[in-house]
Amino acid sequence: MEQKIFPISNNTYREAASLLGRAFQDNPVPVAIFQGLPAHERVKRLAVGFAADLTICVKKGNPLIIKENDNIVAVAIIYPPGSYPLSPIDQILMLTKTIWGDGFYGLGRWLTYLSNIEKLHPKQPHYYLEYLGVEPGNQGKGLGSALLKFLTEKADIEQMGCSLENANPRNNPLYQHFGFQTTDEIDIIGVHNWLMWRTPNKNAA
Repeated sequence: MEQKIFPISNNTYREAASLLGRAFQDNPVPVAIFQGLPAHERVKRLAVGFAADLTICVKKGNPLIIKENDNIVAVAIIYPPGSYPLSPIDQILMLTKTIWGDGFYGLGRWLTYLSNIEKLHPKQPHYYLEYLGVEPGNQGKGLGSALLKFLTEKADIEQMGCSLENANPRNNPLYQHFGFQTTDEIDIIGVHNWLMWRTPNKNAA
């Protein structure tokens, strides 16, 4: 069954942020950032950070969701060409909201990770898939693939590249299936990251 994909709105971004918190609770990056904290505490802190990110992306990006029975089951935070890296004002706003909700625990590791990733961010215009998350109980049902299909088809029509970073090696085959290739690998805060780029399919334009 083809999944219906919707844009995230001001009314749904908090629910989407909570889902991303659950989806990323065991990802190597937040585990390293919030080292020593139990999973439920990581989920809570991640939801705050994702909510801060989504308040920016709702205005300047293309955040997407898939719903089932009126519940959000998958989320993608996508920034269109020219909108990322974020402006200093947006970065300060996001940081302030995150500190307000989470405090300073893990902040230094989080900023170290983001600054290193930003230095390696592609310079040419492209779609940036910042985060892709599926509700843990719904993983393996093709929801992530549906969001990737939507993104890559749009990028092909516009003949635009796509980029992402991945710290979970289990996800590499999925991204490769949709045309992403590893362009670099780097260890940040003790976590191995794959930086991936997708060249648009010229035959699909």
